[in-house]
Amino acid sequence: MTDNPPFAAISWSLMHQLPRTPTGRPRLSPAHKAGLAGLVGTTVEWYDFFVFSTASSLVFPELFFPGAQQATGLLASFATFWVGFLGRPVGAALFGHLGDRLGRKHSLVVTLVLMGAATAGIGLLPRYEEAGITAPVLLCLLRLVQGIAVGGEWGGAVLLAGEHAPRGRRVILTAMVQQGTPLASILTSAVFLPFSRMGDGEFLAWGWRAPFLLSLPLMAVGLVIRLKVPESPEFEGLSAQGRVASAPVRDTVQRYFPKMAVCVGACAVPVAGTYLAGTFVLSWATVHAGFPREKVLGVVLCAAVARFLVQPVAAVAAQRWGVTRICALGLALYLLAVPLTVLALGSGSLARIALAVCGLESASAVVYAVVAALLVDAFPVRVRYTAISLSQQLAGVVFGGTAPALAQALVAAGHGSLWLVALYQVFLAVLSACCLLALVSARPAATATAGPAGR
Repeated sequence: MTDNPPFAAISWSLMHQLPRTPTGRPRLSPAHKAGLAGLVGTTVEWYDFFVFSTASSLVFPELFFPGAQQATGLLASFATFWVGFLGRPVGAALFGHLGDRLGRKHSLVVTLVLMGAATAGIGLLPRYEEAGITAPVLLCLLRLVQGIAVGGEWGGAVLLAGEHAPRGRRVILTAMVQQGTPLASILTSAVFLPFSRMGDGEFLAWGWRAPFLLSLPLMAVGLVIRLKVPESPEFEGLSAQGRVASAPVRDTVQRYFPKMAVCVGACAVPVAGTYLAGTFVLSWATVHAGFPREKVLGVVLCAAVARFLVQPVAAVAAQRWGVTRICALGLALYLLAVPLTVLALGSGSLARIALAVCGLESASAVVYAVVAALLVDAFPVRVRYTAISLSQQLAGVVFGGTAPALAQALVAAGHGSLWLVALYQVFLAVLSACCLLALVSARPAATATAGPAGR
């Protein structure tokens, strides 16, 4: 066996090396518990967020913005989708403060409950025909709550795993948490698929609600697992020394704002790529190309599976060959995938669209798998929750939430052409490349020498 076997082989080997309970079951270490809890909790949170993304393309224009022209209804729906991103920096600041003051685990329990309640609430909303303007207003408010919850989730989950990681394994443990994003996308598509095969009347009447209401049992499972995870050892050590930050948000903005800006730019492709493929392409293929929604959902499902398979391979590769080379590879593949996606969308072939979208998702997944470890290494423990949460969520506001609406606006500006969308994606790839290089160059010496990829 080589020094860096495939991810599946590593997982299998680790499972057999774990201590055993008297009944013979593996006894998980705190690091494994943190990674598993991060994976499950992040899957539940992002499932809730992605359910809204899917519905904003498929049903919300008709349910909450009836009477508008097709393009206007889509823009209104995508604008509501963006409201969730406006709440994410608020959640990052709020739960970052709590996480840096009281501990990572406490914040993560609250975010999970908040997200589950908001998502189930959307599934119970009346339609515009039943409640008038109250319906889209409530939709926006609940979407804002979703954004606040997910704004505090990602940073805490990544930290709880990363700060439990043994020396030289931070990339692997944080990448485990990152698997929650494609897993949530797979779950979202799989849940929507059977309901999307309903007739339009049934689907619009009640079928779309079921994926939102499923959030409640998923939240219960996530809570059971998350409550069993021990607190971050790095935070506990800081707390024992009485060195916890008194005002982490203020300290972060005053002392680390330039580095936060670099982190925001580094997340441009990993964040925008997901929403371009999962929301805008879904809308384009159903509305403009006229493909049945269940077939397009199948394409999104295939892309999520590709991302799920690529991310652990990228993490193991980064552990062996270094994050610089792997990020460069991912961005190069993204630049290649963007024009191929544009050509595929214009071809009228669903098979070509599927291949192109899988390529686009896989390329952004390479960068997404390793960027979390770089963000964790960029800041000291006392403000780390706040700093990485604000950085990633601001990237979501600037590059993620705007992706569907901006792409739709660029298509309109280009009189139906998709090439302006492609040029914007090229700009994001160049921005990410510059910022990732700056992050890698600024990594602490102790981290950089922990192995080829560092911690």
